[in-house]
Formats: sequence, structure tokens, C-alpha cells
Amino acid sequence: MNTSLLAVGFGSLAVVGGLIVLGVRYLEARSRRDDEEARLQQSLAEPLNRDPALAGSSILAVVSLPLVGIARVGLTGCVPTREVRDAALVAVEREARRLGHRVRVVDHIEVAQAARRTA
Repeated sequence: MNTSLLAVGFGSLAVVGGLIVLGVRYLEARSRRDDEEARLQQSLAEPLNRDPALAGSSILAVVSLPLVGIARVGLTGCVPTREVRDAALVAVEREARRLGHRVRVVDHIEVAQAARRTA
């Protein structure tokens, strides 16, 4: 009887230890992914800030890295024309390609001219 209780105790300890190891590995992976998201987001924001065609526009790139699949870059903000919006999309896609990242750009940029026409 004592032997079976001892075996159950060691088994429980092994299971708890395994769960702790899995939890720590998950948190480490999540931390690395968060760091990579921040680095990629900063890198993709740079061409938006330095491109003369985008001067005066307020565009924010928000990067999301899923556990599986390609990164998603959401672009939000307001630009004066569709050409400026297109320039922003191209700048982000070009920079991602240059960095060696595959991304899916999600366009939430408002065009001020289109907003004025509908009002």
C-alpha cells in the first residue's frame, strides 16, 4: 500500500513538473514573439516616417504574429489621397520583404478625400 501511494506521489510530482516546464516554455515563446512583434513594428514604421510621399500623413502600423502562419500588419490612420494610401501599403510591403518577413497587410487607412465626398 505504501509503495502504491509513493508511486502515485512521484507520478503526480512528475506531471506537475512537466506542466511547469510546458508553462515556462510557452511564456518564453510568447515573450520572444512579443519582442519580435515590437522589432518588426518599429522597422515597418520607419519607412512610413521617412517616405516624402507620406509626409503629413498619420499612419500607424500594428504587427501581430500568430503562433502559426504569417505576420499580420494592420495599417490605420488618415491620408489625404488614395495615392498616399497606396504608397503606404507599398512602403510597408517593400520593407517587410527587405527584412525577410512574409506579411499580410490589413488596410484600415481612411482617405480624407473619399470621406469628404460622401459627406
